Amino acid sequence: MSSIRTISLIAVFIFYGLQASAQHTPINPIANRVFTPFIINPAIAGSKDFMAIDFSATVQGDDFSQLLSGNTRIAHKGPRYFGAPVGKSFTNLGAGGSLFNDHYGPSRSLGVSAAASYHIPLSDRNISFISVGIAVKGIYNVMDSIADLGAPGRESIIPNIDAGIYLYSKNLYAGISATNLLGNMTDSLDMATYEIPVSRQYFFLAGYKIVLSRSLDIVLEPSIIINLDDSLDFKSRETYNPMLKLYMDAFCVGAYMHDYHNLTFFFQYKFPKLYIGTLVDFPRDVPFYKRDLTVEIAAGLNFGGVTRTAGKRYQW
Repeated sequence: MSSIRTISLIAVFIFYGLQASAQHTPINPIANRVFTPFIINPAIAGSKDFMAIDFSATVQGDDFSQLLSGNTRIAHKGPRYFGAPVGKSFTNLGAGGSLFNDHYGPSRSLGVSAAASYHIPLSDRNISFISVGIAVKGIYNVMDSIADLGAPGRESIIPNIDAGIYLYSKNLYAGISATNLLGNMTDSLDMATYEIPVSRQYFFLAGYKIVLSRSLDIVLEPSIIINLDDSLDFKSRETYNPMLKLYMDAFCVGAYMHDYHNLTFFFQYKFPKLYIGTLVDFPRDVPFYKRDLTVEIAAGLNFGGVTRTAGKRYQW
């Protein structure tokens, strides 16, 4: 009962908020929702049984962004016999962090975050969990001057908090979260002039892995991300962002509808402890050669627990 009461209180905390503009940070890279979703839900940190360090970057014309992140489940070393450790056991605690640089139009943001999560097993077999997480972060934002409005450039330091809940098992996962719970911390006069790219955002994500072939390690994973701001506009189609991944052994290819004016495709390939990937955003409303494509690269390192086990080459 105490665990349920704690989760209920966190859920109430997540969805409590004040008025804010419809922006979030980091706006880019888009790939953070594909490859590192703990950026939008800190409860995901530590949900894999290995440490992951990820880097992604995007370039679109004069806009560019980089994101470096990592998360892990905290483990205990096993007992030692004749000087050698025997195995290890995982605690209920997870941790994560990120550094990002996001340059979007007249706005530049530098940010850092630190996340902590607590994972509660739902069975004795430890294959399904519910976790809660919180992240604290600081954002240094620089806005260029706006000559038409006679507005000078400005600088802001914006502290903030993210929180989330995450349910996951062997095939199913779902989570709710809120980012930038403190809003953009900008007074109404400045908000009328400057579009500060920080506001409260609410996320629901869910997905399911469908095994198409065990012998060939082919898995289909449909999922969805629902993204809302304080307007809670469920009628807008932009709120609903479906994603589809197809895993074929060490290779993953997929599509993500994060913007209905674009078509987004990505792929990812995993070596034993290293993965590489890319994401390309194609415009739908104009020929691609008339507008800069958004191209993102991603790479990551996985440490510990990434071995051939239980007939699976790699753990996705």
